Amino acid sequence: MLYEIADLKNGLNGSDWSITARVLNKSDILTFNNGIGKRFTTILFDKSSEIRATTFGDNVDRYFSQLQVNHVYNIKNGEIKKADKAYNNTKHDYEIIFNSSTIIERSGATDIPSYPQLKTIENVFAMVLNTLIDTIGVIIKIEEPKEKNGRHKLRNIILADSTGSVAVTLWDTKATDFNANEGDIMSIIGGKIIDYKNVKKISVTLSSKVEINPCWNETLDLQNWYKEFEKKKLLNLSQVSVGSQELHMFEISQSFRNKTEYERILQQNKIDEDLISKRLLELNDEELKIESERADLNFKKQRLSIERESIKRHL
Repeated sequence: MLYEIADLKNGLNGSDWSITARVLNKSDILTFNNGIGKRFTTILFDKSSEIRATTFGDNVDRYFSQLQVNHVYNIKNGEIKKADKAYNNTKHDYEIIFNSSTIIERSGATDIPSYPQLKTIENVFAMVLNTLIDTIGVIIKIEEPKEKNGRHKLRNIILADSTGSVAVTLWDTKATDFNANEGDIMSIIGGKIIDYKNVKKISVTLSSKVEINPCWNETLDLQNWYKEFEKKKLLNLSQVSVGSQELHMFEISQSFRNKTEYERILQQNKIDEDLISKRLLELNDEELKIESERADLNFKKQRLSIERESIKRHL
């Protein structure tokens, strides 16, 4: 029975389970027990999740050369066990052990993404600050690098897909050594969501991975979308297809700008609301302090009056 990777669990052991997955990476063959034992690991993924698979012993020779990075395979059977998080940093709770009952065959499936959990650009504006994003888009604008605070170089570019556009900031050598043109496809793995003037953007950090025109299915899709976009703009046609909608060229560029502007307005609205709520709490605290101080002063005034009357009686 065919499962998505996210649904794999050890309760499937003993049944004929199968998955269709792409190989994200593959380790070298590693030895242990003074060279007697050997193993290698792979990370597999589909649209739902990713999972680690490990092969030991004689099965290493059987599967190592067969599994190639970025290829898609139909994989049937194997042992599913709880993931050992000391060695497994995937998000899956389980991992696979390939054994002698495992069957691995090349697959012609075209619906497996080129990278796990790629997000469209519109997702940027709903994500929490400082979280990481993996995305891909068309470069529609490239700015010249400039200095910031006299210490860092930065370069801003605009990345777009059929869902919207976003500013991307490259830093230092990634800014100065950037070699791409408008219309190229750019993937970002591990970009950081940041805020600049109340608008979210992507920051490419030292640990982020950037690739220009990667050999992915998404690259071809974006190239076709962008060619159609440019072709219809040059021919001055009245409409162009973006996703499932038909929009005028002006409306498309305007929708990109509006998406960012609406996001900025919503964020500013939330900031203003938070500031007002905070000030109301401060005023409430101040009122409580004033009431407390008023009661204390009235008590002191009353005590002074009593002391004064007592002194008068003794005179």
